Formats: sequence, C-alpha cells, structure tokens
Amino acid sequence: MTWLVTGSSGAIGRRLAADLAQRGLPLRLLDRTTPPTGLPDGAEFIEADLRDLGAVERAATGVRAIIHLAAASQEGPFATMVEHNITGTHHVLEAARRQRVPRVVLASSHHVTGLLPVGTAPDEQALAPDSFYAVSKVTGEALGRLYAHKSGLEVVAVRIGSYRTAPSEPRHRATWLSPGDATDLLHAAATRPLPERFLVVYGTSGNTERWWPAAGWDLLGYRPGDDAARHPATGVLTDRFTGGAFADHELPT
Repeated sequence: MTWLVTGSSGAIGRRLAADLAQRGLPLRLLDRTTPPTGLPDGAEFIEADLRDLGAVERAATGVRAIIHLAAASQEGPFATMVEHNITGTHHVLEAARRQRVPRVVLASSHHVTGLLPVGTAPDEQALAPDSFYAVSKVTGEALGRLYAHKSGLEVVAVRIGSYRTAPSEPRHRATWLSPGDATDLLHAAATRPLPERFLVVYGTSGNTERWWPAAGWDLLGYRPGDDAARHPATGVLTDRFTGGAFADHELPT
C-alpha cells in the first residue's frame, strides 16, 4: 500500500522520498510547492495545503502510513505556528482517523526540550520548549498521544535533532542526525510493531557525545550508522541550552 509523506519538498522530505522509492515503496508526496529536484520514479505528487482538511483526507485515502514532515520549521509569530504546525498536524491525524490509516509518524523536534541545560538527559516527560515553534511541536505530540488513545491510531513522534549532511557547529557533536540515519529511523518508525500505540523517540545519529537517551531505538530496531565524532572537530561548545540559538532568540511579535 501507498505511503504518504507530507512536506515532501523540504530537505528531509526530498531525501526521504528518494530513499524510500529506492526501497521500492509506493509513495504519495504532498506539499504546497513542487519539489525543486523532481519526483522519484513512480511517486505521485499532490499539491495541497494542510490547512485544507478535505485535501488532506483525500491524500490519505488508501494509505498504509503517513510520515508527517510538513511544518513552518523556523521560529515565527505564535499565530503562524498555530495555523501551520498545530492545525496542520491536527488535520493529518484527523484524516488518518477518518481513512483508517494504521500508523502516523510525526516529525517533532529536539527543541521541545531546548531550554534544558546542555548535557541534560531528559526523559519523555521533561518538556522545556525554547520557542513558539517548539510549543507547536509539544502540541503536536500531545495531539498524537490523544489520537492514539482515542482513535486507535499508532503514532510515533520523532524528536528530530540537527539534520545536516555533516556536523557544522560544536552542538552538532551531540545533536547531529545524518540523512541516511534519518531515513532509517523514519522508516522504522512507520513499520515496526509497537508495544503501545504512542511512542516518543529522539532522532539523532549514534553520536558518541549525544545528550539525549536512545530510549525506544531498540523497540524500532534503529541502529544508526553515523557518528559526529568521525567528522573533524567543529570548535568549542559555547551554547548554554540544548536548543542552541533557538533558546537565545527573543520571542517574535
């Protein structure tokens, strides 16, 4: 059956779609803009806005799993975060419920604990959002838990770290998520049997210096192949908080 990937024109979405297509998975890609690099062979593209519940529900018809990446990914006014990130995530989950999609993977963010001091290893219950963007991701996780409990969906929220081709700043020694590891983790989150209907995991590569726990990786069979320690040193860490610059910026108006 078809997989639906939202936000397929973004950096993670483009690489994920290409990788999943190479694995022979039938894909339906959804975004507000056409991917700049074209579509993987055999993939279907739907141009739609997640604020349109009807369009999202149509896109979810006959789908085996949804990997929900679409979001306003940079900090912005609270109303923007609500409109695109919270409403968009609600529509994805509601469409999945109506169309009886078994599994939804939510792209959450490590910024949901971004105000914790550097070096802190939080558990799933520790929340310290560092921005309006992070608050929208906290809300997305809460919506995922609610739908898993009340509608029978299986939901995995992946708190994505610093997605880059290679580490480029000191903080990335702990937070880096390589493109290859991202694909492996998101694929596992969409396919592996779950002991419970809702799961939260941190999404990083197997970084020797990582701050966040690997809890849940074993349940998903996720074995990262990359480690930031294999890359050249990127300078001295000066960040006070795990969210880096997001934690230091003033709130937008």
